Amino acid sequence: MPKSIPQMLRDQVDKTPDREVLVFFDHGVSVTYAELDEKVRRVANGLVKTGVRKGTHIAMMLPNVMEFPVTWLAMAWVGAVSVQLNPNFTGRELDYVLNDSDVDYLIVDETCLASLGAMRARSERLPDENIFVRAGGAARHPYSAWENLERCEPLPPEPRADVFEHDVMTILYTSGTTGFPKGCILDHRYWLQIGTCGLYCMGGHTPRNTLIYEPMFYIQGNAVFIVSLLSNGTVYCPAKPSISRFLEWIDRYSIDYCAFPVPAVHIMDQHPAEMGQSLKWVHAWYFHGDWLERIEKRFEVVARDSYAMTENGLCLYVPVDRPDLVSRGSVGIPVPWREIRIVDNDGHDVPDGEVGEAWTAGPGHLHGYYRKTAANRDSFRGRWFRTGDLMRRDVDGGYYLVGRLKDMIKRSGENISAAEVEACLCKLSGVVMAAVVSVPDVKRGEEIKAYVQLKSGLTSRQITPQMVLAHCGEHLSAFKIPRYLAYAQSFPMTASDDKVAKNQLVEGVEDLTVGAYDRVDDTWR
Repeated sequence: MPKSIPQMLRDQVDKTPDREVLVFFDHGVSVTYAELDEKVRRVANGLVKTGVRKGTHIAMMLPNVMEFPVTWLAMAWVGAVSVQLNPNFTGRELDYVLNDSDVDYLIVDETCLASLGAMRARSERLPDENIFVRAGGAARHPYSAWENLERCEPLPPEPRADVFEHDVMTILYTSGTTGFPKGCILDHRYWLQIGTCGLYCMGGHTPRNTLIYEPMFYIQGNAVFIVSLLSNGTVYCPAKPSISRFLEWIDRYSIDYCAFPVPAVHIMDQHPAEMGQSLKWVHAWYFHGDWLERIEKRFEVVARDSYAMTENGLCLYVPVDRPDLVSRGSVGIPVPWREIRIVDNDGHDVPDGEVGEAWTAGPGHLHGYYRKTAANRDSFRGRWFRTGDLMRRDVDGGYYLVGRLKDMIKRSGENISAAEVEACLCKLSGVVMAAVVSVPDVKRGEEIKAYVQLKSGLTSRQITPQMVLAHCGEHLSAFKIPRYLAYAQSFPMTASDDKVAKNQLVEGVEDLTVGAYDRVDDTWR
């Protein structure tokens, strides 16, 4: 494994200098490996000339544009630390993240300037001259231009000798499903390992044409990018995600590898059968029921689930030669370099078949949460990281995700996994997605409320509450059946677009029972 991300880039450029590496097709922009290398070294020199040094914290607030990967790699070349921000952040969110992460420089898209201007607590360490704007138009502002960084002479082609695998490269903020997000301190080894393991999971497939459908500022987009670089592939990237155009992009650019977005499962059969046949291998996270099998049958492709977190990267994968684990809903076996334990409340290993909290260890972990002493104290036990996820390992060697410790509902003393109920709901024909939350209850402590999103054209008249709840009764113990049921047109999603943002779903709702069907009283409230 290379000692750093810049060394990895150097190695790949030398292998295929004239091959296209990035194609931003909505912008009509593409670069070869050699051109990317030169751009990176130019921007790296521009950063150095402005005062950036090894360890400097630089925030990026960019959509999916060429400037994102170029700047990300340039910061790694210098040994600076990238703080990756959601372009949809508000001024209030910027007040928190930019101050929490001790940012000295900001690379921002001109479309985000309104949020920057709405800040109320910008630190003195972030003056106007340290803000660089990526401008596609003629917006008037007092800041520096990103283009000035690229106009500098390129640094020498040999990466710096003092940038190593355990040097911090990124402070990546979690999705923040509850409260303010925390900044995960990630090193070069983290990204090299997640890419190497991602390629290892494919069991011999080497991606040629990759689609980055998701935002590049988050873990999944970065991980797919590194996988493609390690295979000397070409990345195709749209300006914005679009489920309706997803298969069109797969077909047009002969995509053979991508992360398959959950919503695409529910529209794929609306497209001609020949669309998407270039696919060979797809990552599919947070899939329920028979979704993986449906993808494999529809595209004659290998589709595999895995288990990963921002904090510990890729931890578990389902091997290509273990379809038995797919059919049983396993999230796989440990990837290279990753250790995993399933423990009880006292930190003791539990036997196979029993549920406990997953703890992980090994290289490529986060160094800790930035400036979060209490969170670090709670999250680590020696070298072991407490994931907060409930799992079990079966005798087949596979690990099975049961739910989140913080996403458990305690009804009359019984612990109920929201994920288990959601998986059951998603197995009902006509249900696209589901989300389960707790509702305070005087008698039982907490009750269960389920939200379901139906396929387009279906309503509660076709998929009635009685049908949904009868389905739950067939597959769940009686105490796990939701009391309350509501229908949702769509769900708010986390920044990574792979999980329902339940905090947004219930935020500001004074009474979660209002507007829901009550199973016990057999009435709509």
